[in-house]
Amino acid sequence: MSSTGAIDAAVIAVLANDATLSGIAPGGVYRDIAPQDVASPFVIVSQMAHEDTYGIGSRRQAYETITYVIKGVANATSGTTVQAIADRIHALLQGVTLSATGYNALLCERTERIAYVEVDDQSDRRWQHRGGMYEVTAEPLS
Repeated sequence: MSSTGAIDAAVIAVLANDATLSGIAPGGVYRDIAPQDVASPFVIVSQMAHEDTYGIGSRRQAYETITYVIKGVANATSGTTVQAIADRIHALLQGVTLSATGYNALLCERTERIAYVEVDDQSDRRWQHRGGMYEVTAEPLS
């Protein structure tokens, strides 16, 4: 059986290896949470849901759908920088066919946009969040 960890790695690799994204998000790309003192802005990739779909009359898994929240995060009063990050994430992932070990094909599509501000109660710092929910549909090898 294929491992969805390979899909996680494929998504993160596309983002982490893009020079343009690295230029506007110099803090890096992280799974779930960034290190405490990482430079802002940065990108977070979190798996939100996973669904297996099986073939009719078969125990063979037909495909998997993994939903990720992928967003730019910045300590800023304006959302301008994180919007540029979100736009770049979209350009890199929307409609793209990814490849991962153990899978025939992986199609990525955004299903929702994300935009919100988080306020740190202790320091009154503003954290801007922009990005989207992206679904990756993957066909595992038998």
